[in-house]
Amino acid sequence: MRTVRVESVLPANVDQVWSAMLSPATFAYVCRGLFAVPAVAGRIEPLRAGDRGTGWLFAFHVLPAYRHTIEVIEVDAPTRTIRTRERGGVLRSWDHTLHAEPIDENTCTYSDSVDIDAGVLTPAVARIATAIYRYRHRRWQKLVHTEEFSTLA
Repeated sequence: MRTVRVESVLPANVDQVWSAMLSPATFAYVCRGLFAVPAVAGRIEPLRAGDRGTGWLFAFHVLPAYRHTIEVIEVDAPTRTIRTRERGGVLRSWDHTLHAEPIDENTCTYSDSVDIDAGVLTPAVARIATAIYRYRHRRWQKLVHTEEFSTLA
């Protein structure tokens, strides 16, 4: 098991970021360019504890990588935390925690933490996960400056 954690300061109100965290459209935006999950395309309902699904994950939007299963374990509004349990391909487990915390009225900290078990491939998968989450955090920085962000929040 290996834990990867990436944290960013976002120039946005924490409640706006929390609303965006709950939106499948945000997931699509921050992953755009890396991968797509057609099973969630077009979904507009916010994430809820108990949501579960399995679908193909497409690397770079075209290469079928593997079937990925995700279950939303917790959506905790008071702490602005989402927890998922995921698996698929070489991933025995990918337990993801997303969290936002206020710094001041117009700034917050957003973090992704993931506990990874991919057997002997865990170290390599952890390096890939670090790159994925750094990319996603760069996309979050772009997102908070778009008109789309105000519609998500």
